[in-house]
Amino acid sequence: MELSALKETLGEQFAPLETYVNDLIGQRDAARKESIDGRKTLKAKVESSETAIRTLMEKLGIDSLDDLENLPPAKGQAEALKQLETRLKKSETDAATKDALLSEIGQKYRSAQLDAAFAKALAAHEFVDAELVADHLKAKVEWDGDVPRVAGATLDEAVAAFAKAKPHLLKSKAAGGSGWNPNAGATPVTMTRAAFAGLAPDAAQKFLKGGGKVVD
Repeated sequence: MELSALKETLGEQFAPLETYVNDLIGQRDAARKESIDGRKTLKAKVESSETAIRTLMEKLGIDSLDDLENLPPAKGQAEALKQLETRLKKSETDAATKDALLSEIGQKYRSAQLDAAFAKALAAHEFVDAELVADHLKAKVEWDGDVPRVAGATLDEAVAAFAKAKPHLLKSKAAGGSGWNPNAGATPVTMTRAAFAGLAPDAAQKFLKGGGKVVD
């Protein structure tokens, strides 16, 4: 039945009734809309909660919420992780210390090995300053495994090549032939200053006492 059918019957009372009825209809429609919107909001919240729960389960490594009962307390997990982190940091520190020690031992071993190899190679030549030659060549050393090399050559080869290229760094032979031996007989009359500089102190003294003269 349409409300307008009562207009003639009710006369002046129709308008208040119409207003009242329309107000009820408005309240009904508002309640219906609120119910629909509420269901939509609730559905969105449920979906969001389900997504959050699935994400949490993946992070915890469980397949269902029932598995939560078997998980240790979060506080205990945090403490265990903290202890594990402390142990890992200590292990890293110990490993770094051992690596540094091994590196130092390796460097000392190589240094001793290099000194011995140079001493052997230099012994075959009479350099005026063997230590200076060794320092010069050491700066060019490259290791081939455990073998020290200079420009690809062994130390014996490198020292021999250096002696050949720098003869002025070798001790000069004394005047009077292939070399003067202070214990072999007569003292030479003259000797170059470079040759004299290469004599041992006792040999130089014997040369001078024997009447020898140093010339340029």
